[in-house]
Amino acid sequence: MSKTWLAERVYGQYADCAAGAQSGFSRRSLLTVLAGAGASVAGPIAIRRSFAAPEAAASFLARVTAVDGSDRLRLADGRRVILPHILGPDRDRPMPPPTDGDRHRAAQALADRVLGREVRIDLAEPGQDRYGRLRARVICDGEDMAEWQCRAGTVRVFPEPGAAEDRIAELLRAEDAARTAAAGHWADGRFSVRLVNGDPMDDEQEAATDRFDIALGTIRRVTPIGGRLHLEFGEDWRTDFTVGLEPRAERSLPVAREFLPGRVIEARGWVRFWNGPYMEVAEAVCIRLR
Repeated sequence: MSKTWLAERVYGQYADCAAGAQSGFSRRSLLTVLAGAGASVAGPIAIRRSFAAPEAAASFLARVTAVDGSDRLRLADGRRVILPHILGPDRDRPMPPPTDGDRHRAAQALADRVLGREVRIDLAEPGQDRYGRLRARVICDGEDMAEWQCRAGTVRVFPEPGAAEDRIAELLRAEDAARTAAAGHWADGRFSVRLVNGDPMDDEQEAATDRFDIALGTIRRVTPIGGRLHLEFGEDWRTDFTVGLEPRAERSLPVAREFLPGRVIEARGWVRFWNGPYMEVAEAVCIRLR
């Protein structure tokens, strides 16, 4: 059995889990097998971060002709733009039910601000994603539209790989203002902070997987497995909430791993059901010490 074949088989199993399918593999056994096979757990993520540079000025004016979602719009010249590091109700879970009227609220709010207007496009770094969309700040009437949406409580902050700390800090300040003021979806319950204290998971919590979430809890144990650092919040890692930190995320944390047990943290990321709720965190900016 070659290491390549084993890694491909295990990566395929991991991809199924990442798509929301439950697996017979445990979190620990999978990562241990990967490490034993000589596979790099962070490998597939690194591949996805190679983007082509756009053929455009770093900053330019353009008219918005369509809004395709809470973070997506189209310009008069046909180019598509995506606002990085934010996530609205239309994309914070795989398939929002058709009866979910809130899922278009952020997109409608953005359309009300920018549709038919001339805006300034400030390209981010990298300036284009793998789908050919421009990654940019969109400035309308002197206001950053991503920050405005965070402050209005219609989107949440979800840092992309390689996100600049200062940019995420700006967005988090806007989100914190919405949380404090109970603005937008922070008032109606669509957005909330999930408390993870090690209690047995109920049916509602199990259903609240395969979606983006923000979790708050006290770390009970820290377990390194297969290159990842597992932050465990309950007595039984096979059923309780766990955060899996990629190596680059751990390296950028403000405290060493031995000082994490007993600390209260807020973590944000995609939660899947993998021996209990499991949140994957690739960037340290997704973790805030409380």
